Formats: sequence, structure tokens, C-alpha cells
Amino acid sequence: MLPFYHPTSILVLDDDPLFLESLDFQFSDELSCQTFTRPDAALEHLRSQESQHPDFGHYFRDCSDMDLGSDVRHGDRLLRLQLSELRSMVDDQARQQRISLAVVDFDMPKMTGVEFCRAIKDLPVKTVLLTGKAGLETAISAFNEGVIDCFLQKQDSNVSVSLRKEIKRLQEAYFSDLSDPIRCALALQQSCFISDPSFIKLFKEVCQTNNVVEHYVCASPPGVMMRDVDGNEFFLLISDVATVKDRCEAAETQKAPPDMLQLLRTGKAQAWFPTTEGFYHPDFAADWARYIWPAQLLPGSGAWSYSFIRHECLVDTSLQSQRA
Repeated sequence: MLPFYHPTSILVLDDDPLFLESLDFQFSDELSCQTFTRPDAALEHLRSQESQHPDFGHYFRDCSDMDLGSDVRHGDRLLRLQLSELRSMVDDQARQQRISLAVVDFDMPKMTGVEFCRAIKDLPVKTVLLTGKAGLETAISAFNEGVIDCFLQKQDSNVSVSLRKEIKRLQEAYFSDLSDPIRCALALQQSCFISDPSFIKLFKEVCQTNNVVEHYVCASPPGVMMRDVDGNEFFLLISDVATVKDRCEAAETQKAPPDMLQLLRTGKAQAWFPTTEGFYHPDFAADWARYIWPAQLLPGSGAWSYSFIRHECLVDTSLQSQRA
């Protein structure tokens, strides 16, 4: 599972305006296309976005000054992943206009498609080369060299179908490459839901059912924030069963309201309060129902409890059936 994903734009470069119009017409309902007839203008546009691609180096904080005793040797570095910053990407208004993929025609004057792709090889942008029979051998060589990520024959009757499939695949590859440091760091945790096959299956079902097009893994509260095509927000709150038990015991210690404790003890609800670890505090006694949701045990795993939260739903209303 990708730690984050959001819609992006594709750049299409072809010296034939009619081809660009045709492609834009075919994909405009599902993709944001930015078309260019001149390689220099397209190159300038991609370079203008160079610093806008996410750099997750600043998501890691050096904590080497912490005293870990004999476990740390001279020269070792302790890094802390500040996952909470990932959610802030949704506030980037320009994120959906960022180019993640360039579709480039092979046969152009002044600069061939391969030369163009070689000029942007240092960027994280993925590339698809559209070639004719005359440039097929060159395209194969460029692919083997790693200059392009894919090539399609322009005269192929199914090129639109193939292109649509490759765009989806390579846009996901773009996010996979960018978020690899985060995914690797999360994999080091003792338990990580984004690598659990049962959770991945659940997440895909939720996305398909709710037309989710954008998501971000969150640390506090733990889970995934999502948006659909209309901008409506959802949240998949997920906790390991040990943490659910700890929250229930903490609520009992803090003498939480009886109705709340009854819900938590059944395991059919989970809570997250705006405290350091999401534990209950007496300050929330009057409006505790705002922070508790119906929960289910993740099928096939047994290690996770999850709640699907629609932001437009009133929490108090959703709990009526649970109380009954």
C-alpha cells in the first residue's frame, strides 16, 4: 500500500496539435492533461516544478543525541520519522497540477522524444514514449538504458487503451518511488497495518466503494485520511488490539462515563481522544461521544480493529445502534 496518493497531471508533448486535441478529448474526463507542441516549453515547465516534488528527507529528524546506552555504537545515527507531517500535504493547493508522467512523441523536429526524456532523467517524472515503426529499435534501446519507463507504438489501434493502462501504472510507480523512504521506515515497526494483506484488501474495498481518489497515512490518530472525487473526506481509524485494550483500561482508570466503558468493553467500538496517545481524559466527560465510533475486527487478521468514519455523519447518531 502506498503511504500517500493524490491526483496529478500528465504532460503530453507532440508537435501535432490535432493529436494533442484528440488525446485531451479522450482523457480530459479522467485526467488533467497539460499539452505542449514545443520541447523547450515542455522542458521549461517541468523544470519549474522541480523543487515541488515531495522530498521526504525532512520527514526524518536526527535523534542521535538521545541516550540509548550500549545499543548505539560510535557513528550510528538514530532517525525519527515525523509521519504527522504527511497529512499536511493535503493543504498543498498545487499538488494536483504537478506533473507525475510525461507522454512524449518520438519523432519531433529539433529534439527527439528520446533526447527529451534523457534531458529530464534526473526528475522523478515517469515517461512514456510514443513511437512509430522507424523508431522502435531506438525506443527499445532507450528503455533498456533506463531513459524511458515505457514505449508504445503510436499507430497501434489499441494505443489509447494501452496508454490509459500505463498512465495508471506509472502514476502509482511515481508515488511508490517518492514514498519508499517512509514505507521502509514503517516496515521496521513491530506492527504496521499498511503492510498487512488483510488491511490492504479492506482499504481497496473502501476506496472502490466510496470513489476514493486521494489518501494519506496518519499517525495521530492512526489510520488513513481519504477524499473522494467530490472532495468529501473519510477516515479509516485503525488500532492494534493491544492498544484498544490499553485505551479501555485507561478509560476505566480515569473513571470514564459508564455508557462509554460499556461500549469499549464489548470491542464493538473504539475511541480516540485529542490527547497525546488518544487516551480518555475527564476533560472530555461531557462530550465523549464525539470521540468514539463503531468498530470491527479486521477479517483474516485478528490483529486490528477499525472504524470507517464519514465526516458528514454525526458520531452520536452512529452510536445509537451500538448502545441498543
